[in-house]
Amino acid sequence: MNFLKIQLTRKNTLNVVYKDGANNIVTVNGANIVHKDLKQAMNGLIPHIAMITEQRETQGRTLKQVEADRITDANSQSVYKLMTVDTITINDDQTTVMLTGNRILQTTDVITISTPNIEVANREKYKYGNELDLAVDAVKYEAKLYLDEQKWGVKEGDLQFADDDPFKGVKADEVESADIKPAKRGHKAKKEAV
Repeated sequence: MNFLKIQLTRKNTLNVVYKDGANNIVTVNGANIVHKDLKQAMNGLIPHIAMITEQRETQGRTLKQVEADRITDANSQSVYKLMTVDTITINDDQTTVMLTGNRILQTTDVITISTPNIEVANREKYKYGNELDLAVDAVKYEAKLYLDEQKWGVKEGDLQFADDDPFKGVKADEVESADIKPAKRGHKAKKEAV
């Protein structure tokens, strides 16, 4: 399955476009909520979109330093709080990636932001191409589980009942009765005012 596009929708469902084994292009608009693992994999792309689009929070910092903001989360200007990635577009030969997401401005307005097409093997254009490739692979893996194994955020389970019915063959009049005595109610003596 060669993914061409993976998109997390506003309703937290997944839309994908991929080529199957017969080179057919298949589009799937998922109706089920994605699993938290897929959301975390998409969040793993946030430092890359921030670094590629040269956001001020990444200036003079390495990828590891930007990723550390995810763990500490003490920095109110963390790219994890200011940005999202919701779409990955991958070219047909799986060598070029484009990320699309959102950025919250200081005015609390939200803008859409996209990277140019990044050739992951070209270290001159983006020196963290290998890390980007691994992060995209993590999203592909989770998207495949969403499609093939129905790894969804909310999944209805089946209740399994034993084949043996404990009441099979028992009639209501055959069940022993129990003596039930009404509960005693205590009366409190009223105090009289003197």
